[in-house]
Amino acid sequence: MEDKLDLSGYLRVMQDVLVRKKKVLTAIYEATKEQENALRTEDIDEAVFNDAMDRKTGLIGQLNEMDEGFQKLFEKISPEIKEKAAEHGDVIHRLQVLIQELTDLSVTVTALEKKNKDTLERRADEIRKGKKSFKVSRQTADKYYKSMNGLNAVTPVFLDEKH
Repeated sequence: MEDKLDLSGYLRVMQDVLVRKKKVLTAIYEATKEQENALRTEDIDEAVFNDAMDRKTGLIGQLNEMDEGFQKLFEKISPEIKEKAAEHGDVIHRLQVLIQELTDLSVTVTALEKKNKDTLERRADEIRKGKKSFKVSRQTADKYYKSMNGLNAVTPVFLDEKH
């Protein structure tokens, strides 16, 4: 490895990235809840729905960038982590806890996204059948689907399971 790695510093950076990812994923969850509420109204408020979708699109981009950086850093220091796991057990354990929290939050967001997608499809079907008189543009639905395809949320990372 190039020079001597400051493993403690790298582990702190990884922890900071995971904390930031949790904040971003929480913001995605909150925007998804806003969309859920917009879909519950008789006449879907497209402005509220689209605003939440636009925010989520930006947040998903941030999340993907953080995932990429985290993965590159992990790959760079992975051998050193395995070699010095005992010395950094507390930080490694905290990373594992954060990763589990992110995974749980990601599952929650994914479930809510599926529910919203199903609701949006059902409401669109009602429009086509003439049962309701609200307006949801096809463009809104298409934009929503494209946005959600970019949500990879959390990339699982293996960290020494002994801790």
